[in-house]
Amino acid sequence: MDPKPDLETACLEAIRHWHTLPQLAEFATQRHGYSGGEGVFGLECPSDLDEYDRVTRGQFIPTGYLRIYGWWWPQHGEGYEVFVPETFYLRVLARVLTEEGHATEAQQVQQLLAAAARIEETT
Repeated sequence: MDPKPDLETACLEAIRHWHTLPQLAEFATQRHGYSGGEGVFGLECPSDLDEYDRVTRGQFIPTGYLRIYGWWWPQHGEGYEVFVPETFYLRVLARVLTEEGHATEAQQVQQLLAAAARIEETT
């Protein structure tokens, strides 16, 4: 497995490898992961794991985190997996959406981020 990138780089790679940038705001709202691009880049949310993933395969994503991955040659195990706080990913996604001129979707992600921050304050 290659060295893991820093959290921001992992977020940016997952974001940049999805073919429809504005759709990522919808996925974030639904707390739904995605995978695509050259190689296999994407992310998984805790709710993406089903019972088979959790019990049989032993997969786990902590609450409040996302699993971001990038595999160049999956059959050879060349790639990485990192756990990223969901709020960190949402900040990066909102910034990229803004930079790319998707103001409506960026605002949608900012609202998710504000809601997540309120939840963090109460815990």
